[in-house]
Amino acid sequence: MSDTMLPMLRQLHDADGDRARADMLLRMPDSVMLKYHDVIDAACRKAAFEVGWHYLAIRVSLALAVRDADGLPPADLAIAWERYRRAMVEFAAGAA
Repeated sequence: MSDTMLPMLRQLHDADGDRARADMLLRMPDSVMLKYHDVIDAACRKAAFEVGWHYLAIRVSLALAVRDADGLPPADLAIAWERYRRAMVEFAAGAA
């Protein structure tokens, strides 16, 4: 039987630690996040990677947010997203 899971999702499931999971989440396209957010959430929860499932929730919320007349998402959501993104980048790179 062959594995039909997307390679990116398989890498997330098989990641060697939370830093590798963070790196994979940062690289994941929005289209994959939106289509497979339940699978990604389950993988993060199974690994007890709490920051990962919160990152996913914010990123999906941002992608689905209604935009203003300038095409921008709500400012508070964009600010929260940027903070999480920066924290994930630092964590994936090895910062505490």
